Order: sequence, then C-alpha cells, then structure tokens
Amino acid sequence: MRRLVACALVVLASALCAGCAGGVDPLVRMFGSVVAGEEYVSARGQVCLDAAEALVDALEAGDEGAIVGLFSPSARASSKDLEGGAHELVERCSGQVEYLDDQSVTRPVESEKIDGGKRRVELAVGFSFALGGQNYWCHMTTVSENDLDESEVGVSTLIVWSEDAYSAMLYDARGTEWPEGPGLHLQLDYPLEWETRLVDGDPLRYEEGDVILDTSEVAAFLDEGERTGADFRERFGQPCCVSWMGDAPIYYELPNEGGEPRYLMVSAVSSDEPVYAVHVVDERGVVEKVWGRRDDA
Repeated sequence: MRRLVACALVVLASALCAGCAGGVDPLVRMFGSVVAGEEYVSARGQVCLDAAEALVDALEAGDEGAIVGLFSPSARASSKDLEGGAHELVERCSGQVEYLDDQSVTRPVESEKIDGGKRRVELAVGFSFALGGQNYWCHMTTVSENDLDESEVGVSTLIVWSEDAYSAMLYDARGTEWPEGPGLHLQLDYPLEWETRLVDGDPLRYEEGDVILDTSEVAAFLDEGERTGADFRERFGQPCCVSWMGDAPIYYELPNEGGEPRYLMVSAVSSDEPVYAVHVVDERGVVEKVWGRRDDA
C-alpha cells in the first residue's frame, strides 16, 4: 500500500509540474526516497556523491587515470602536473576503503549564475574518508552545469589533507595556507606537534583530561540553573579536547562502549556563556543528546 500511495504521489507531482522541468525531478527523487526508505539526496548532491565515490574507488584500485578523469577538460588543461599529483596520491593513499562521509558530501554549497538564459552551477563540498586505516579530508569544487562552456563540467579543484595536516589547518598552524587554483592539491605532510583524536568528524587536538563516568550527573548539574562553560570546567575538571573554533565547545572522555571511544560534547557560544546543549559523540558524529536548554528543545 505504501508503494502504491507513493507512486500515485509521484504521478500527481509530475502532472502538476508538467512543463516546469526544474520542479519534476526533485519531487520524483524525494518520493522515490520515501518509497525506498532512504534519505533524500538532491540531484546536485548526487553529483558530489558520485564524484567522491569515484575518487575513493580509484584510490582503492590504485587507478591514477580514473583520478585524472574526474577533472573537467578545462581543469586538466590548466592544472599543473595533474598526472604527477594523481600518481603521488595513489602512492600515498592506498588500501581498502573503510568509510566515506556521505552525509556531508551530499550537502554542497551551491553557486548558480544565469546570464541570458544560460546557466552555470558550481558545487563546493567538504567530506572525509578512511582508507587503509588512515583518515583523510577533502575539499572539492565541481561544475555540474555550464551552458556557456561545457569543458568546465566536472571536478575543478580537489584538496586532500592527511589527518595531521588537516588538524594543523583547523588550528591555524604555520604553513597551512589554503591552496589556490584548479587541479589537485595534496596536503599530506605536516610535522604536527600534538596528538590528535578523531571526535565528531574532526581531528581535534588532544590532551589527557578528566573522564566523566556518569552523564546523569552532568544533566543534574545543568538543571540547577544557567551554567557557563567555565562553570562546567570547574565542576568536572579538564576537558581532553577544545574545539578548533575557539574555547567552545569542549569535549570530555567517556568510558568506551563496545571498545569504541565516546566523548561528551559540551556546547556553549564561549566559555563565559551558558551551556546550551550536551551530546554524546563518537568518532564520526552524534550518538545521543544528554541535555538541552528548554528554549532549544
């Protein structure tokens, strides 16, 4: 019955949107996702996902040509030693693909320009993947549509960071300027001076801190009234990680669960502002919400 209803809705949507090609496909894709029980991915998000999957597949296969082939003809023509970069990337990043951040990669920042009825669409996205036991982060720009110059269609820029190099870039370490220009940019070496921990998708700067054993104590403490990040530190001790965005959020280690690390993310605008939410996170994302201000519920 669910399939019949969904199919009927798709037919209805198509009928209602007849003649407006821009409206049919998103509706069809949305209802198709409902039928399949999957998260909806826009057509432009799918372009980025396809490129990211092609990248990790090429790395797993050691296929340098496939990496070069991801780039648009325009980017291949204007890039400096794209083939050499693809060779180095394959040499340095090898092994079995263990993870691809398909949540982030399907949510690009879109830049659309229309001139005289001609459309150009550029998509920018950041995502991570794990390969051969190592974590990598990418920034990718892709031209998905260009009525004025089809040679631009394809990946225009791809930056790949190792875990150490990405952590250094997040914390604004010296020599971590953003690469410029089209093509493939590799940031795989950095003499990092601190230990990293993968927490909620980022390689955060780690120092041994106090472990929180009971999250119910955290909720009870915050229920007493407005508590700042500084108040939280005073009560629960030294965090193990502090966000690269400043002095908040802060993170505390929790006991491992099933052999997997867990952390408590304590969110506030700054250390002298009230805590507004607390979550349990693992290496890749949020596991559960522990506490939140009533006005944020």
